[in-house]
Amino acid sequence: MYAQTEPSNAMSTSPQRIGTSADMSRQHGFTLVELMISIAVLSVIVAIALPAYNNYIREGHFTTIRATIYGMRTAIEDYRLENGDYDSGTFAGAANITAQYGWTPSGDTTAYNYTVAVTGTNSYDVWGQFGTGGPWARCDNRFQNCCDSETTGSASPTACP
Repeated sequence: MYAQTEPSNAMSTSPQRIGTSADMSRQHGFTLVELMISIAVLSVIVAIALPAYNNYIREGHFTTIRATIYGMRTAIEDYRLENGDYDSGTFAGAANITAQYGWTPSGDTTAYNYTVAVTGTNSYDVWGQFGTGGPWARCDNRFQNCCDSETTGSASPTACP
């Protein structure tokens, strides 16, 4: 759209376009609608990504616990071969399990709680849990039956179903 302007002198008689770059140069930044749309898009991305990230973290804990208790299995079976049985009692904590069975943990065990419970002459249960109330994995009866908090839905490492 063109508008006729009052000439400031005799030489300036051409029409000027409304909304030219001279008018637009005063407008800076984003409008409120643009900011709200950006925030909405970011919210959707976060809503999708955060649960996936939390699942990756939880699966990492399960993998660490399973790898550690399978490493314990070797030390416990070696102990039985050398001594004829698994001994008796419940050994809680990495230090107690190491002292009893000569198990050398691979990695950091401070964030995880591990327990070995000898349930008979030829049987034991072993489990590990991340923190208190976190994900856990358990193997009963010399690893014949294994379960975890995801498959059982239980918050504590009770016996596997």
